[in-house]
Amino acid sequence: MARLHLGLILPNYGDALDAERLAVAAVTAEEAGFDSGWVTDHVLVPPEHASVYGTIAESLVALGFLAGRTQTLELGVSALVVPQRNPLVALKQLTTLDFLSGGRVVTAVAAGWMEGEFATLGASFEERGRLLDEWLDAAAAVFAQTPGLVRWEGELLSFEGWLAPALARPGGPELWVAGVSRATLRRAAKTGVWHPVGLPPDELRPMAAELRERRPDARVVLRIGVSFAPEPHPGRDERGRHAIAGPPEWIAERLAEYADAGCNGFVVNLEHDRPGLDERIFRFAEEVRLD
Repeated sequence: MARLHLGLILPNYGDALDAERLAVAAVTAEEAGFDSGWVTDHVLVPPEHASVYGTIAESLVALGFLAGRTQTLELGVSALVVPQRNPLVALKQLTTLDFLSGGRVVTAVAAGWMEGEFATLGASFEERGRLLDEWLDAAAAVFAQTPGLVRWEGELLSFEGWLAPALARPGGPELWVAGVSRATLRRAAKTGVWHPVGLPPDELRPMAAELRERRPDARVVLRIGVSFAPEPHPGRDERGRHAIAGPPEWIAERLAEYADAGCNGFVVNLEHDRPGLDERIFRFAEEVRLD
């Protein structure tokens, strides 16, 4: 079996947000041997979601900050809500980050779920899926045409303009597709990487198999909350999604079950908002064996 990808959710949101703490977490992940570090994306959330996402460093700006503090760590957004942004500005930001980071940008994209945030930002919640579908096709075309004159003629997006400098990563920033819907699987078949969040193994298995019927070489990288505890117990993340909680060896067994169910890697949230994150990063790397 190929080596499993290992990513870390970085603390760019929550009441404990601090610039140096964010940078140190990324550097620690790099030193501990993690493959990637991930920030979370929201912009202006309604008051009812402020307790979780109200305090947040904008995701793409945060990646630029982290690119300057790390050397080898891949940096991504889990997940960039493209339809609530200007889609062409998002493309320019991603290609710029690719250039400035030396090809270390990889981002998951999503249609989004927070209707009130779309309304605040003046974006169409109803057309978000169609826009993301077309943006993925446009992004692939743009990455192939860069540097120089790029063109796209579609139903929701049409543009012609000059996009440079050249991309550092051949083919452009790697795009993953986040979510747990059938539409997500269809989109992931385009990009080649599915990024589900908080699915139990018995739910992930048939969806991973369905994706590989569409695209045999597709990869599956799960985002999952992980907590160390003396005894195993049912885990839940900040939004009530399935998570893993228990001793290191028990956590490793649960992740192995996911690998058997079709996972090629994990982006783990080691309770990013609690003190002691750096210690948990090294503990995970040393005591939870994924190879």
